[in-house]
Amino acid sequence: MTMNTIDRLTFLRYAAALFSGFLLWTAYPPAAQAESAWFALIPVLYIIRHSTPRQAFAATGIGSMLFWVMTLSWFPAIIKNGGPWILVILGQVALAAWCSLYFALFAFASARVWSWAGATPSWRRVVAVTLADPLIWCGLEYVRGVFLSGFAWNFLGVSQVNNLPVIQIASVGGVYAVSALLILINGALTSIVERALHPFMMRWKRQTLPVIPFFKRLLRSAESFIPFACVLGCVAWGFVRTAHWTSTCYTHPAWRIALIQPNTPCVFLSDATTEEERVKTLYTQTELASAGNPDLTLWPETALDGYLPYSRSARDMARRGVTLARSPLLTGTMEAAHVPVSAQAPQGRAYYNAAWLFNAQGEPLGRKPYRKQHLVPFGEYIPLDKTIPFLQKLAPTGVSCTPGDGANIFTLTKTNKQTLAIGALICFEDTVPELSRNAVQSGAQMLALVTNDAWFNGSIEPVQHLHQAIFRAVENGVPLVRCANSGVSCVVEPTGKTTVLRARAALSDFHGFMVLPVAVPQKPLTAIYTQYGDTLLAIPGMFLAFACIVGRRQFRIPFTRK
Repeated sequence: MTMNTIDRLTFLRYAAALFSGFLLWTAYPPAAQAESAWFALIPVLYIIRHSTPRQAFAATGIGSMLFWVMTLSWFPAIIKNGGPWILVILGQVALAAWCSLYFALFAFASARVWSWAGATPSWRRVVAVTLADPLIWCGLEYVRGVFLSGFAWNFLGVSQVNNLPVIQIASVGGVYAVSALLILINGALTSIVERALHPFMMRWKRQTLPVIPFFKRLLRSAESFIPFACVLGCVAWGFVRTAHWTSTCYTHPAWRIALIQPNTPCVFLSDATTEEERVKTLYTQTELASAGNPDLTLWPETALDGYLPYSRSARDMARRGVTLARSPLLTGTMEAAHVPVSAQAPQGRAYYNAAWLFNAQGEPLGRKPYRKQHLVPFGEYIPLDKTIPFLQKLAPTGVSCTPGDGANIFTLTKTNKQTLAIGALICFEDTVPELSRNAVQSGAQMLALVTNDAWFNGSIEPVQHLHQAIFRAVENGVPLVRCANSGVSCVVEPTGKTTVLRARAALSDFHGFMVLPVAVPQKPLTAIYTQYGDTLLAIPGMFLAFACIVGRRQFRIPFTRK
């Protein structure tokens, strides 16, 4: 090939990757054109099949960088809430680059698989389309969600959050299973595009079209038929699962849940006046919600002043809250606990972001509160600050939080002796599949999140945050209730059907309340994922991706010529 031809191919490779990045961005809010995800990756999958691993890595890295910078457009909202603009922009770009790395690694691994699969129809290509590509993608999504505390945001399957029949497969393999379906269809369509373009490519290279035997033509068709058949089967089963829940949900005990959303400004923008208004709004909405006779009232993350159990103002707020609600109260608050003096705790105290459940008399229920396990780095703590105590002074909120040690199930009892086991989550813990799964395995019949998205007021982040959370209900077959200070407060059924608190067209950045009956099955809706977790799909995919990326074998690249 001439140098001009190589330059032209390089340009087309990068243009195709950028086009894929843009199409994929349209599948998520704010555009939210979920259909795009079914074909957005065709350009990049095509170039992967016709490139060396390094070429695929470079092009896909650029295309995915475009996607991540655009999809993280909510990051600059932190600036108006007190974040230094230089650090915020650098943080957005750095996080986008980190997430792009996983897309690029997928391209590298997939290109190696396709160099093994070859260009001519064969069983190897069928394996690459139906098994290798979906598994590698899911494995790298899993690694992105757990490595170095993880960033489990906008997995490919999340784009289908409103497509209820499709997302039911998450009850088997988690959100990763939905991602796998999308990769299957993108791969099948890429094979169709490849077959359609093949005659033109052969003429462009001035080569004669070969005669392909019937068996090989059948294998070529299998590259598309098998993925479509798998997806159609999963969707049909999804219709059955949603229909089963719809027909039986009325037979389950219903608990009336009140969600209070005060829409308090970010902590760095608060002053004495806004604090007084916040408490007044919280009390007023709680009193109004009490007219709905709730069985449980939820306040959002860090709704109480001070640190429990030692702060008198926090205890008084809780007592006032249950009095106005006329029901038990689940609320977020900060907690201080005495611990032995050490280098990690020089003052003899450990601080937790916690959730407490108070009974109708204002007394704490349960042996201990739920303590947030998955902390926000550079927000609730500074990495290595327990090893280097001096760093604790740099924590933005003034204290360095300590992570909790596991799920803590709250048990609520009605006057008719019905009981409800609640698995609490805090902040963005509803984006981490393992935490919800652990709570349900520990006996939770309902998940309850208290959060605060005020840091991102005026952005699309609260809606994207909600979309991650909906999968926790589907994966585990239990309802999920979300109470946000500023964000999206809602009730999610075990099938993913969601009822949100709205103010006309707005989903966030307003104050209000809602009281809804929540059907809670005595046993979770059938969910294989709760039992087996990621061992069925994501973890095998991780090992396959690792083998393809670091393997020493020299793969033959059949698509390129020197």
